[in-house]
Amino acid sequence: MSREYNPYTRRRYPTKQQASNREAQRSGANAEYLVEQSGIKYESQMLARVRKRYEPYKRVGGAGKNGLFKAVNTGASGPDFEIWLSDGRAGLMEVKSRKASRVPLGAIGDTQACDLTRMSHWGHLSLVLVRLADQWYLLDYRAWTHERKRSLNAEDLRCQGAEVRVDELGAPLFVEAIDTAIQRATDYLAHLERDD
Repeated sequence: MSREYNPYTRRRYPTKQQASNREAQRSGANAEYLVEQSGIKYESQMLARVRKRYEPYKRVGGAGKNGLFKAVNTGASGPDFEIWLSDGRAGLMEVKSRKASRVPLGAIGDTQACDLTRMSHWGHLSLVLVRLADQWYLLDYRAWTHERKRSLNAEDLRCQGAEVRVDELGAPLFVEAIDTAIQRATDYLAHLERDD
């Protein structure tokens, strides 16, 4: 039996905000995919191990069709990646991607900020990898701030962190920028203290 067309059914189009959110999700997923590709390359070169941290979910019910199961979110997620370097350093890294010319400082949520702050206080790597338009930047989380602004533009990211080269596939080569990002964060914080 075929379904009849109902002329009164209206198609719902997404609002501007919904479309913007959907585009941000796609951009973020693409950025994380590229970071994972970098991680595969780094691990094959024995330079680093990069592991994606997934959203915290709890399984509910048994497996359904094709082995799929239902799950519910159990809370806010932390930073996107765990990283271990061959020199013994390790920590967490959050990835942000925007097609705009700025990234808001509030883009890092409370749980992510708490985890990154803790890593920094404990002496571990605490990094934020940002893609603005098609350029990548790496910041030590200590420099994820600004004395007057609520967002960072490309110039801020360049001064407070490090530009990151990309490989032939567009994946960010962030490991080589870690030391520069840490040094620039230290310099930036010293500059802020001198101004106070």
